[in-house]
Amino acid sequence: MNHRLALKVPPVLVFVIALILIHLGHWGLPGATVELPFRWGVVIGCLLLSGWLGLSALFTFYRARTTVNPVRPELAATVVTHGVFRFSRNPMYLGLVLILIADVYWLGNITGLIGITGFVGYMTYFQIMPEERILDARFGEPYQAYQRRVRRWL
Repeated sequence: MNHRLALKVPPVLVFVIALILIHLGHWGLPGATVELPFRWGVVIGCLLLSGWLGLSALFTFYRARTTVNPVRPELAATVVTHGVFRFSRNPMYLGLVLILIADVYWLGNITGLIGITGFVGYMTYFQIMPEERILDARFGEPYQAYQRRVRRWL
């Protein structure tokens, strides 16, 4: 199924919108704020893991000489299945989710979960699933085998 929003909004813009919504929820509903344990540790851990996932994925794509353009998956030159792509088919998007988790945890406002859920839902439906259809059509069985072996997010 093709939707007019499929592959139209760059993931970084979707991420920024989610971040803005998280902060609007925090400012608009300050009563939904709770004190969470290990705040510094969780936030730093999420940010470090996010950075590692994103940079590792970028370097793996560059080494494989394939596109990193998320709105043009048809330009992919190969199915990348090594490095961080052994654990997640979408480590860069997972890294963005970890930044959102870090932000929500830092703010301690449970309304931020709506922003995280919205980001994951939007990315899955309008970005990842259309990418998967294109990659399946382009690479066939090698990509299907990869899909069976590695989960979409984790």
